[in-house]
Amino acid sequence: MNDTASPQITLFTSTASQWAYVAHLTLDEKGYDPSEYSVKQIGLVEGENFAPEYVKINPNGTIPSMTSASLPEPLVDSADILKYLDSNRSKGSSLFPGDPKQRSKVEELIAHVHQPQLSTNLILLQARDVQEMNAKKAGIWKVFVGNRQEKLTKYGAAHPEIPLYASRTPENGQLYRLYNTEIGPEHQQFFDDSHQGYKDFAAGLNKLDSMLVLPYAVGEKVTAADMHIVPWFAHALWGAGGEKIQDLHPLEDLIKKSVPDFKIGERIKAWWKNISATESFKKNYPNLH
Repeated sequence: MNDTASPQITLFTSTASQWAYVAHLTLDEKGYDPSEYSVKQIGLVEGENFAPEYVKINPNGTIPSMTSASLPEPLVDSADILKYLDSNRSKGSSLFPGDPKQRSKVEELIAHVHQPQLSTNLILLQARDVQEMNAKKAGIWKVFVGNRQEKLTKYGAAHPEIPLYASRTPENGQLYRLYNTEIGPEHQQFFDDSHQGYKDFAAGLNKLDSMLVLPYAVGEKVTAADMHIVPWFAHALWGAGGEKIQDLHPLEDLIKKSVPDFKIGERIKAWWKNISATESFKKNYPNLH
């Protein structure tokens, strides 16, 4: 496709969304000009990703989403958005290597950071004891969970024909109850599950360390794997309370509460230093958001 004829693209995003940054990093890494796309912010913290108008675009109510004149329907998955942006732009090398082994490695790494046991919601929303639970309640996360429940209930009542509300309302409702009731047996199970979650998360980080092929995720060039690992890792650092882009200690210390001997691997440290020096990274992460 001729780059000058690229169709106007609309990206539905949020500064609070982890996976939206896959799209933003890719737009900059592939050299898209701001005139080639528009950005529409969705109030994720306010629960507006569940608004019926947005659910018509993305039936999952997730962020990001993308529409384009060349697409038969919206793209509602960060991996699909990346592939579209990459294939739509011939400038520079593809984010998917031509070598089959390297391409397979890219797909393996993307799948690794997207697996449920590596969800950064563990760090943002879950708690391992009363102290952590009270800290969550005192911060933005109680507001976040409450806004989601309010909007799910409101929109679900008005639009019973939309399947999303029937599935997500009770799912978020369980977390809502934990944030709005006195500590009891249900919380203890939540604490135990969260503790195990950190053990699984630590194992996932160790596995990632062994999978990386420096200087970037799959070798000498930035690939789609980097575009996915960066938002996931940055979100984990931010959730752990990190303020400086190169300071990995807050995340390490948070995990050590469940895995006392845990240390972030040397390959991850080297990869993070290398990828954070790229222009697309510096533009999107001048500070941890």
